[in-house]
Amino acid sequence: MGLKNSLSDLFKLGEIKDSVIKLIEAKFELKKLEIQEKIERAVADAIFRFVFLVLGSIAVVFLLMIAAWGLNLWLGAPWGYVLIFALLAITLGVIYLKRTDIKLTIREVIQKEMDAMDS
Repeated sequence: MGLKNSLSDLFKLGEIKDSVIKLIEAKFELKKLEIQEKIERAVADAIFRFVFLVLGSIAVVFLLMIAAWGLNLWLGAPWGYVLIFALLAITLGVIYLKRTDIKLTIREVIQKEMDAMDS
């Protein structure tokens, strides 16, 4: 009987080992799927933001062209374009001077988004 019990115990240990291996593989697959889902959400969000940015930029360009044309009619020939150019140059200068603050804000937003994805 002793040999039979020993073999039985060994088979149970083998089954336990197989169950533990299957559990580890299942947890690995689950983590892999979670990571894949996070990446898919991030890529979809990035594509949406890119398309929105492109379309918004096109709309802003047309709006600025209309504003420059209207200012040209009101102030005389070149001054509408000059004013719009000056406005854009000042905006660009302010953005350039505040670039470190802007980069820091962008990093914080990205970190918040990544933390939100973790939960």
